[in-house]
Amino acid sequence: MVAAAEKFDRNSTLSVSRGLYVLRYVGVQGEANPPIAHVRAANGANAAVDIMSPPWLPSGQLARPGDCLVIRADRAAEIMVGIRRDTPAGTLDASFRLEPLAVGDETEIPAPSPVRSVARVEAPAPQRSSTPFSLLAHISMLGDVVVSEDEWAGGPDAPSPIEGLELRGEPGEGLSLEMQVLVSSRPPRWSNWVSAGEYAGTRGRYLQLIGVRLRLGGPKADRSEITADALFLGSLVTSKRGREVEFLSKSGIDPLVGLRLGVAASESLGNGRSSFGSGREREGRVRVFRASVNA
Repeated sequence: MVAAAEKFDRNSTLSVSRGLYVLRYVGVQGEANPPIAHVRAANGANAAVDIMSPPWLPSGQLARPGDCLVIRADRAAEIMVGIRRDTPAGTLDASFRLEPLAVGDETEIPAPSPVRSVARVEAPAPQRSSTPFSLLAHISMLGDVVVSEDEWAGGPDAPSPIEGLELRGEPGEGLSLEMQVLVSSRPPRWSNWVSAGEYAGTRGRYLQLIGVRLRLGGPKADRSEITADALFLGSLVTSKRGREVEFLSKSGIDPLVGLRLGVAASESLGNGRSSFGSGREREGRVRVFRASVNA
């Protein structure tokens, strides 16, 4: 395990629920030498987290794309991922993916047992709405790019600053989706709420988005939820679900470089909970540095 005092060129922290996960080193941008990553429990969570590496690597180390390790969390905890250049000319533009294998109920108290199960637990997938819709993203140096439901505009494999967004079509019968964006003007400003067919943001002014809000409406909204992933430069890929979701650049200046939207039908969401403000995030696919499971 990496000592707490060890310094890194870049580091980031992600939250995990009680469960079992695989963290994979996905790749780097360009052809520069990949950085070495070190993974450990953060904020005093050592007693609750086990990190299991392949026998040919030091504990907690991911040396190159293709490497992976297993994280076992006895309770909700934070994991620190730090990277260091392998050579002075090496890159820090690395991407990682966190994959849940088995996720438990946070309200349960785990029974003492020396046995660590790696059985895969899969919850039934929520039924997707049958009516497709699409997302237009105005991406710096690329222009307007249109992607389908559950496809990345930008994202971990092709991160690029997004300057504006437009929802196209409706996400399903009896459903509507509205959006606000936070533009990096001086000072930053939220746009008005816009519906499908209305553009929010700028074009050709090099003002990237540093936040986005989405809300679901319509007579069937109480039985549906937004499923969204957002990536800001220098941060984790954050996943959220709910009738309302909000993504903000943690630094307040790093641009949105990836967004993926979907809508799922769920009978359990009749309480209309919102993930605005203090709602906990769901960690899904992770992009850690510049160059997550239901909570």
